[in-house]
Amino acid sequence: PASDELEKALTSLKPTYCKRRCTLSEFLDFASKSPGGNITALPSTSECVDTWCIDPRGVLTLCVSKSLYEQLGLIGKRLPFKGCPEAVCAVIRIPVRQETVSVAVRAKQKAALKLWDELRENGPGKWEVLYCQAGMWTSESHEGVIVQPRICRSTDIHIPVPALAPFPDGGTEDWDEYIGDLFEWVGMACLGAQRLKANDRVNPYVAVYEVPAPSYIGDVTQIRWAAFLHQSFIKDTLDTRIDDLLRRSHLASVTDNHAFVAMTRHGCCTSPVGAIPLSLARDASFDTARDPPLRVPAINAEDSGCFILGPGQNGNFVLAESIGHWDARWG
Repeated sequence: PASDELEKALTSLKPTYCKRRCTLSEFLDFASKSPGGNITALPSTSECVDTWCIDPRGVLTLCVSKSLYEQLGLIGKRLPFKGCPEAVCAVIRIPVRQETVSVAVRAKQKAALKLWDELRENGPGKWEVLYCQAGMWTSESHEGVIVQPRICRSTDIHIPVPALAPFPDGGTEDWDEYIGDLFEWVGMACLGAQRLKANDRVNPYVAVYEVPAPSYIGDVTQIRWAAFLHQSFIKDTLDTRIDDLLRRSHLASVTDNHAFVAMTRHGCCTSPVGAIPLSLARDASFDTARDPPLRVPAINAEDSGCFILGPGQNGNFVLAESIGHWDARWG
């Protein structure tokens, strides 16, 4: 639901990323020497075979075809999926930090990446790399980009009052149906669906839709950032929304007491790394001992999630994720 204070707070956040055109060897050297580390990077290409990424743990992951895998001579893991495209063969993981591997191993890794760079000279050439890092800077070889939000407002629409009860111990049919209806409403609100308008008079023989009850008529604001975003920005966005909900829960207005927020994210499906497991530490840091689940990069793959944080101070929330074919997160 619309909130001038929350809109102002969220639009004041200025996510940034950098662009650089270089070889993979050059970028690995740059990333390994970057102060503070915690660099996240991927190519801007839509190629799904012979691609790569650097995740926040400081690991370079290559996803390569059988022919390139054999030429590089590095040890990797073959993708275990049956029926996946034969062009995608294996993933190879290389630590970004030089001190984490022996001199001999590092030399072999550098030689393999140099060979890949040479193979690309007569084809695609250098990579256009997108990367994020805390305390980023720009230079002649790096272009900084400030991501501007897109704001969409919908007025006089039916808005549900979420009742985010804990997952029941017994029968879950009613709970599943209600939560599914709630996520459906969020999706329709993001699309600006006419069915949500209070004055909608569609022919019931054409389309029938009922907003999850109870509901009221109000305004909704959607703020969208469409770019390569650093994980710290996602956390800042979520913290801002939580703080706003806690503030509004103390107000006397009925609609403020019914306030909730929904946050939808879309992963980069052409990246060989999707979800990264968290450690069991209290700081919820990334688990460096376990490898991320394997997956097949694909332009038409599915990797999205929706988080709904309910009204009040109890902190109830619900999270749904949609994961595509050939992704080991399915188990």
